[in-house]
Order: sequence, then C-alpha cells, then structure tokens
Amino acid sequence: MKKYIIIFLSLFIIYPNLSSKVIAREITNIVWNKSVAKGKKLSKFRETVTSPALGTKAWKITLLPKDCGRDNEGNYSDCKNNGKDAVVGHGGGDRARSEYSSKKRYRGEKWISVSIFLPNDFKSVEPVSTSLFQIYEWGTTNKQRHPRMMLRVKNGKLEPRYYPVNGRDVPGKINKHLFIDDMKNKWTTIIFHKKMGKEAGKGFVKMYVNDTLYNEYNGRTGYGGEFFNKFGIYHSWISRWNEDIHGEYPTQVVYYDNLFRASSKKKLFKLLKK
Repeated sequence: MKKYIIIFLSLFIIYPNLSSKVIAREITNIVWNKSVAKGKKLSKFRETVTSPALGTKAWKITLLPKDCGRDNEGNYSDCKNNGKDAVVGHGGGDRARSEYSSKKRYRGEKWISVSIFLPNDFKSVEPVSTSLFQIYEWGTTNKQRHPRMMLRVKNGKLEPRYYPVNGRDVPGKINKHLFIDDMKNKWTTIIFHKKMGKEAGKGFVKMYVNDTLYNEYNGRTGYGGEFFNKFGIYHSWISRWNEDIHGEYPTQVVYYDNLFRASSKKKLFKLLKK
C-alpha cells in the first residue's frame, strides 16, 4: 500500500511541471524571463488564456498606466533616472513596461514569428513611444544592451524602427503599412527573417505579414555581439502624456501567440499555427 501511495504522490508532483511545459510549447519555443518588473503594481501581468488564441492557449499582457519597475539586480529602474546611460543621457526613468526577455542569446541568421491580437478598445498612448516586440543586442564589452529593432506603434501604424548605431533611429524601406485599426479584434502574424552583425553589406531584417514583405532594412545591424528578443508592452518617454490634452492615461492589453524562433523558414513554419 505504501508503495502505491509513493507512486501516486510522485505523479502528482511531476504532472504540474509537465503541464506547464506543454502550455509553453503551445505558445512559444523560447524561455522568457520578466524584464524590469520588481516593484510593479501589477506583478502578474501575464495571463494564460484560451480566448482569443490561435491554438488552445495564448498569453494576455496587461500594462497599467505608468506601471514601472526595476531590475532584480543592479541599480537600473524604469521609475528613476540613475544618470548612467551614455546614449540618451539618463539611465532609466520615464518608462514603464509589462515585458518579457528571452533567456538564450544567439547569432547569425534566424526566422522569428510573433502573433499579436489587439482588442477593440486598444488605445494608443502617442506621443509616448510604445514597442510590442524587440530585437536586442548583448554587447561585446561591459555587457551593454541596446535595441536593434523595435516594433513600434507610430502614427496609427505598427512599424519596425531600426537602431544600427546606438541612439540612431531609421525606418527601413516601407513597402506596405500595417495599420493599428486593421489589427483590432483579430490575429496578425508577423514574421522576421534576419541576419544580425556589424558588417554593413551582410546584415538585414525583413518583416512579412501573410507572405507579403512589409518592411526591410539592409546594412549594419549590430556591433558583433549576441542577440535576444523581447515581447510585451514597453512605454518610453511617458512624461510626454499630458492629461489636459490627451485625457486619462489608458491601460493597454495585448495578446500574444506564436512566439517562435528557428534557424530556417521550413522549421519555423512547422511550429506556426495557421
């Protein structure tokens, strides 16, 4: 009898771990960690939902108005300027996010997908900068991290902005616009084909929606470091929001699915849920 009790308890302990792994694989093949989240008002800003979802489950990300946090280690904070950012003149402050960062870094050519669902009541916070997905570089010296692509809400559109040199923002070649209003109440699957590196003639990022090339950038895409991704809602320059002009600062909700990364288009399409 004791033997069967031990077996039963073992299955009970193991099952939740297996279940959580299955749920994660259904949405993503990437391990994600919370980014700059300590002290946020809404600490559990990611929920697993069954609707809307492309498969059986998806992730719901919520960002409360100006809900900022800080790193678990070090002195970086979205709430307070530490004065140590050499690029923009301040380290932290004037930002808020409900965002996850991929744990594993990579180099070279990759295919990446992200499916985004915007609810009907999604409201832009422009002129505050909003990013929903990012490609980041982990620097070769001093472990500096810099964005190389931010998928940003800008002038009623969701468009990639590229940062080939720290602090420099370029739009790439726009072949077609992805309008925010057209994304509401439905899933939009975005695919990035990218090769990151510091050689000007070899790097590129191409953005596809429904097999149509919406945007492309060719040239230098980094400084020779390793790369990782971020997804979620990230606001910067939140002080630009003037309630007398823009009204009450809104809560934003965005749903995510198909967060996959692969070494080839064929491998990526095997993971995607149509």
